[in-house]
Amino acid sequence: MFIKNTIRYFFCLFLVSMILSACSSQSSSVQNSSQPNSKPMPAGKGVTWHLVVIGDSSLWGLGKAMAKQIEADQGVKVEVYDAANGGLSAGSVRYALETGNSESYSLKGLMDALRDAEYVIMFVNPLDSMLPDKPLDLENCFSTNKATACGLDRFANYVNDLEFIWKKIIELRVGQPTILRATDIYNPILVYWQKYGTTKECTTCWENMSAAARQAAANLGIPFLSRYDDFNGSLHRDNPRQKGFIRDDGEHPTDLANEHTAQLLAAMGYNATIP
Repeated sequence: MFIKNTIRYFFCLFLVSMILSACSSQSSSVQNSSQPNSKPMPAGKGVTWHLVVIGDSSLWGLGKAMAKQIEADQGVKVEVYDAANGGLSAGSVRYALETGNSESYSLKGLMDALRDAEYVIMFVNPLDSMLPDKPLDLENCFSTNKATACGLDRFANYVNDLEFIWKKIIELRVGQPTILRATDIYNPILVYWQKYGTTKECTTCWENMSAAARQAAANLGIPFLSRYDDFNGSLHRDNPRQKGFIRDDGEHPTDLANEHTAQLLAAMGYNATIP
């Protein structure tokens, strides 16, 4: 049951091979790629920010924590559009933004929310971005087997989908000052890998996952926060459960984890990513 419930939430991502070695040696959880001439956002009493969170269940609760953080830091009122839905994929979000048909993905009103959004945070999975002739062998990372098909070539379409979504968000904002933040997913099941001897292979899958989300963001100048690097440590050997970051269900973030993530995002600053 754990495997079936979790496969919709946790994934691997892709990175262009020419920069793989650079990403594999990253020591920082933050990639600050905002434009050097970006300006501070409007702030203070009487100002309202609209926060949009687009993600799978690994972002459950982050909207509330981030709204509280922004209000404390900027003195503004924050209204949240929370599109953190279990199993939400990049493919389904792209479909909703391309067609305007968002009913089946619990994304009703997403386009309107993005038009109004001063702050957008996103992580969505690659489950609907896989090419039929290059299936992903991620399920083995939720069982006793070693992953054998997590190659970089299997995630190119996922990166394309992520870039499409970010570009659509930028288009909907039509040059209005907006903070964009990309993130990846932590690994809550390290203990299973250690138990079944699959840590090496599945860590590679997770690292490729993080690298893909990072690459899609970098291509568009969007600052990136790696929850994987932070929750699991720079070597990805830490168990986030021991830090109090994972609920008793073994998968989802605690209030402490969300508050911590909000603090990390706040530390990245509040300058507009666009224009």
